[in-house]
Amino acid sequence: MIQRKQTIFLFLAAVFGILSLCMQLAAVSYEGMTTWRIFSLWAIGQNNATTFIPCPLFILMILSATLSVCTIFLYKRRPLQARLCMVNIFIMVLWYISMIVVSKQLAPDAANFHLEMASSFPAVVAILLFMARKGIQADERLVRAADRIR
Repeated sequence: MIQRKQTIFLFLAAVFGILSLCMQLAAVSYEGMTTWRIFSLWAIGQNNATTFIPCPLFILMILSATLSVCTIFLYKRRPLQARLCMVNIFIMVLWYISMIVVSKQLAPDAANFHLEMASSFPAVVAILLFMARKGIQADERLVRAADRIR
């Protein structure tokens, strides 16, 4: 039963997670000059100064993408699949909390913080995981109903 719609949702969640690892997440500017470009693993400042403050973003996204791929292959254990989807959604919430912490560390009050398109990918991942969980629960209800009829 690997050819279910939940598999597509989980695969797309992993793809969007990997895409957010590769793209710029945000930029911090002071008085119109870009000072920091924030990626998942590091932030690059002026004069190519590098800091690893955003490292928790990388760790959480790698964990989420790996968990999405592993969840695909647990199709015989649907209740576990549904729980892992909820854990993965919680990881995405933690990702956004970490993003807020990173933005507060790199962007003091006088700075402008600009989010890029890749910072919306974890929200897309959470939506895809929610849709996968609903599909998994529907399959579980269908299997239980079929067992009850026998």
